[in-house]
Amino acid sequence: MKILQNQNFRIFLFFFLTLSFGIQSQNRYGVYANGIEAFSKPFRVLSNYVDKNGNGTIEYTNPKNQVLRFRLFNHKPQLLHSRMVYQLFYYEKNFLQRIDTYDINGKPAGERESENEATIIFIIEKPELYLRKKKIIDEAEGNIDMKDDSSEKIIRIQLLDSNHLPVNEDKPRYISSKIYWEYNIRKYWP
Repeated sequence: MKILQNQNFRIFLFFFLTLSFGIQSQNRYGVYANGIEAFSKPFRVLSNYVDKNGNGTIEYTNPKNQVLRFRLFNHKPQLLHSRMVYQLFYYEKNFLQRIDTYDINGKPAGERESENEATIIFIIEKPELYLRKKKIIDEAEGNIDMKDDSSEKIIRIQLLDSNHLPVNEDKPRYISSKIYWEYNIRKYWP
């Protein structure tokens, strides 16, 4: 009987420590996620690739199908290109709707080298065609060279600057199905 109790205690201790580590990770870096007002609470860790030195990436998600991600260096958010630190992804029915970027203070951060775009909005204008192309990309797990199909006008993007104003464009902007697929799985970093 004592052996059984001891084994139950070990199992309990193992689960407690595992849960505790997950909560510590969320609490330790969750304070940074709290700084992004547009990211709804409550949230949980979606993926955590942070090593013991505090270097890596972490992603949080919430019931509103948002994903907030950022990189860490020495346990602190890492400054990326154009003073961007955080990326906030919005999904609806597993399809990416938009990406917002933020600086270290949680303010919208634009791409300084181009048109100050801080938000990309994705509009799938030909959903059936995209789904056919997505199936091909999914079957290859993304490891496929595809002809740039942006001229087929399947996925249009709209850009907003750090003041949430539309970026001027002479004509509509389209991206390829493969590029959108990569954005959708959060493969792209600024």
